[in-house]
Amino acid sequence: MKNPYDFTGKKYIVTGASSGMGRSTAIRLAEQGAQVVLMSRSKDKLNETLSMMNGDRHQVIVVDLADVEDMTSIFNDIVADGKKLDGIVHCAGISKVLPVSMLSRKVMEETMNLNLYSLIEMTRLFSKKKYHVNGSIVAVSSIVVDMPSKCQTIYAASKAALNVAIKTMAMELADKNIRINCVMPASTATPMMELAKAEMSEDLFRRKMETQVLGVTEPEDIANAILFLLSDASKSMTGRALYTDGGYLGI
Repeated sequence: MKNPYDFTGKKYIVTGASSGMGRSTAIRLAEQGAQVVLMSRSKDKLNETLSMMNGDRHQVIVVDLADVEDMTSIFNDIVADGKKLDGIVHCAGISKVLPVSMLSRKVMEETMNLNLYSLIEMTRLFSKKKYHVNGSIVAVSSIVVDMPSKCQTIYAASKAALNVAIKTMAMELADKNIRINCVMPASTATPMMELAKAEMSEDLFRRKMETQVLGVTEPEDIANAILFLLSDASKSMTGRALYTDGGYLGI
């Protein structure tokens, strides 16, 4: 029986590959034989990720996805070696914990640009035959879509919009043999969680964690769920959100 988690000969973009879920996903894909295109704003951190990966065919692309409107030239560079893409994993994201009274248009635009618009732009290009061989797209959403907390207005809005966009894009992409899904983590041991924790009171963070019955999730666990959605093991799934929230049941 063929191993559905064998990614030998396949090529994937992983955004946010400099740390956290993106780094873990890039490492796991490389372990399973994939060629990975690592994207992030930090060259040094991307090179750290690269040093942890199996194989030597990977690419590093330093880019601020919140500040790029058209990624055509980037995609052209990615396939310049003659190898098209088999999928995209969008882990890059920003989480601003701010009361409504402190939200600015700049913060809102930055959040939407990175969390949502960059995924749509990459999907737009990936859907073209020039860049893809069938394939699967996976984005990182959040449990805040269902269970938001105070001061998460723009972050929750961006992730809710992402979920709906995935449902609509799934219907278009099916004709091109492309699947698109997302995972919905809760508190995961990443630099983003540490930033969010720093912006919460100790009591609020404690109460938040009491609702996550399996405790803080490790990035590797999210990476494993992402590999499932990339693989043929999930070939009957598209337009769906997979809960990877450590049992965030709101008890």
